[in-house]
Amino acid sequence: MAPILKGYLQNRNVIIVKNLVYEIAFHLNPDLEETQVQQLAQAIENYITSSGGVVVFKKSPEKVRLSYLVKHKRQAYFGYIHFTLEQKEMMIGIEEQVKLNNDVLRHLIVKIPADSGKVRFRFKPQKPKIATEKPAEKQTPEESKELEKELEEIIGNL
Repeated sequence: MAPILKGYLQNRNVIIVKNLVYEIAFHLNPDLEETQVQQLAQAIENYITSSGGVVVFKKSPEKVRLSYLVKHKRQAYFGYIHFTLEQKEMMIGIEEQVKLNNDVLRHLIVKIPADSGKVRFRFKPQKPKIATEKPAEKQTPEESKELEKELEEIIGNL
């Protein structure tokens, strides 16, 4: 049997890499334009990948109403990213980069429990809302004639 190495688990002669799964949730300044919000979310993702992390899942920031004021703002763009990181020490660099950005109102990094490699998502992605149109009611010939007469009267009075 191979010796147990730091950061690895040994199970029946199979070595499994043990990565820690994290989530960073963030509120962004609501005064930003959509393109700037997407660029800022991409910058946060770049902080993670440059620190050796691997992005597992990300939710694009959406404008939400806050329960209380955060830095005198009632609304913010909320998004989150799930990622793995082998070295816990690299988390300090990610957090410092996020803190330096003035457009990030608030952020939080938490460790997510992982069961056999599957991440439990704390927030379920919302289903897209589909607008349904009611079919137009068919008018009887009498009603359509009445509408035409009313329109002619209105146009004639102009």
